Order: sequence, then structure tokens, then C-alpha cells
Amino acid sequence: MKVEEFFDRGVLHSGHPPIVDFVTMAASAKNLKAGTILKKGEGGYAPAGDSDTPAAVLLEDVDAHASAAVDKVPVVVHGLVVKSRLLDCSDAEEAAASDELCDQLPGVGIYLAQTGWSETKFC
Repeated sequence: MKVEEFFDRGVLHSGHPPIVDFVTMAASAKNLKAGTILKKGEGGYAPAGDSDTPAAVLLEDVDAHASAAVDKVPVVVHGLVVKSRLLDCSDAEEAAASDELCDQLPGVGIYLAQTGWSETKFC
């Protein structure tokens, strides 16, 4: 899979070459969308909240998988992402990622852009 295939989801910004990794997602009882900020946890990566240290950003949607972990899920571990597309799914409700959570991303090598390009529009 080529990195360019992830740009059309609107999460990655093409202003800096990203480093994409394929990771194991911990079991989750809910759907996760591309742009979800993730933390490393026992059993794999999981949605991060304000009190967590982020480690990656999810690059494709992942269906609920409560009974087992899911392998080979693409995430960005270094690069430039579009802030308005980032999500916090650590609670029951999906929400836009907080400034507090986003502000931690540069510390792990993921930098923020305000807008980006998708196939249909700027976002």
C-alpha cells in the first residue's frame, strides 16, 4: 500500500512526508474513525483522552471489534495531520479532539496543520 492512498481521507497533510506504521488495535466495542488520536495500551493501540500520552493517529475507519484485537491497522506515527480532522473517541461519544490532546502530538513527532486537501474540498 502506498502512503499516497491515505491522503484522500483528509487526515494527513501532504506538506511533510509521513511515516505510516501498521499496528494492532486493542479490542473496542465501538467504531473508530480515521483521525482518532491513539495511545499505546495493553493489547494494542486504543483511543487517547486528555490525560493520555498520544502515540499515533488512525488513518482508516475500524469497525467495532469487542471480542479480539485487529492487526495491521494503518496509523501515522510521524508527519503532518489536519487538526480539524482529529477525533477523541476515548469516551462513549465521539468528539473533536481537544486542544489539550492535540498539543501533545508534536512531542511524539506528529505536527498539526489547520487545513488540508481531500479529493472533494479543503477541510
